Amino acid sequence: MSALGNSVAGIVWPWIVLERTGDPAAAGLVAAAVAVPSVLFAFLGGYLIDTVGRKPMSVISDIISGLSVAGVVLVDQTLGLTIAWFIILGIVGGVGDIPGMAARSALVGDIAQSSGKTVDYIAGLNQAIMGVSFLVGPALAGVLLASMESSWVLVITAACSFIAALLTTFLRLSKREMTEAEKAAAAEANALNFKALKSWGQVIRPPSIMMLAILTFVGVALVGPFLGVLMPAHFQNVDQPFLLGLAFSFYAIGMMVSGAGIAAVGTSRRRLVWVVAIGVEAIGFAMMAALGASWLVVIGCGIAGLAGGMLAPLQMVLVTEETPEHMRGRAFSLFTAIMQFGGPIGLVVASGLLTALSIYQLAVVLVAAYMLVAIWAMIRGIQILPTYVATEATTTAVGEVSPESEASS
Repeated sequence: MSALGNSVAGIVWPWIVLERTGDPAAAGLVAAAVAVPSVLFAFLGGYLIDTVGRKPMSVISDIISGLSVAGVVLVDQTLGLTIAWFIILGIVGGVGDIPGMAARSALVGDIAQSSGKTVDYIAGLNQAIMGVSFLVGPALAGVLLASMESSWVLVITAACSFIAALLTTFLRLSKREMTEAEKAAAAEANALNFKALKSWGQVIRPPSIMMLAILTFVGVALVGPFLGVLMPAHFQNVDQPFLLGLAFSFYAIGMMVSGAGIAAVGTSRRRLVWVVAIGVEAIGFAMMAALGASWLVVIGCGIAGLAGGMLAPLQMVLVTEETPEHMRGRAFSLFTAIMQFGGPIGLVVASGLLTALSIYQLAVVLVAAYMLVAIWAMIRGIQILPTYVATEATTTAVGEVSPESEASS
């Protein structure tokens, strides 16, 4: 439900900003103003997820998100929305959205333990559901924008957040008593002192997590300009807005298909899944760079979606396996922060390069940069990932749900 609400908001939010301000640059200004505090929320949220608990933080975050969106509607109907209000309400929304994404990702391991399914299955199913949300959300937003006043469309987003909070409340998660050694490690990592700061270094220390962090940052920084600048500019130039929407739909469909595939077959063959996913993503990205051939871009987005549907569940599995229970919230928050920070950096660099290059030349530059990173990622993955890992479903909890034994369960 949270993903559906966010996908609707992703279309409606910039639309309302443009509609209320009349300034095309206003949406970028609002996004930039919200980006920096969002990174801070990601790090603070990681600490809170590990101290307050994954399930409580997921519920709290969804409630805050819903209230922030409801605030947009309220302000619009009473005081009138301005850029200042958009920034304020966007920051409040970030307080909920950013920790909420990390908390929901961290819950995957707990849900797997409680349901008797493998983490692979839950992660793949989660990615397939995300694909459905990305497919349905924009279409739903477009229909609603055409039939009702724009700010009221956000009521759908608020409702999704509140429903998600309610559904999460009813989750029943397995829990166990921590050993004395685990309690000591959790107390040290969660204390408000310098050692707690050092725990962030422990999170990224495993080679596979470091590799994923680098690939995530580079991927977001390079793909962001494609999705936010180059593709919209090209399809606007050739007057084919339908194909732009179709390209994003193809990406969602690809994500659904491969996410369901991961749920079915798992990620036991780690090296194979990794190499295939990186290779498929490179092919899709290269096709997206052929902006002069619009249908190649659309198909390339579908292929990139297939890769995303494999990589995201594998990342979720690796982070869940490699990170100690008491620091899992920080681990997923780290990736949330990278995604929040990498996109704006890529857009800033791309905007600078566009003063000297055309959108078609910049597309080639971005793909060339990604190919170098993809080659490195393939080689590094072969070096550090095991060929095969046996994965078995279990109904036995192997870690605590929260430091307080998830009393809210």
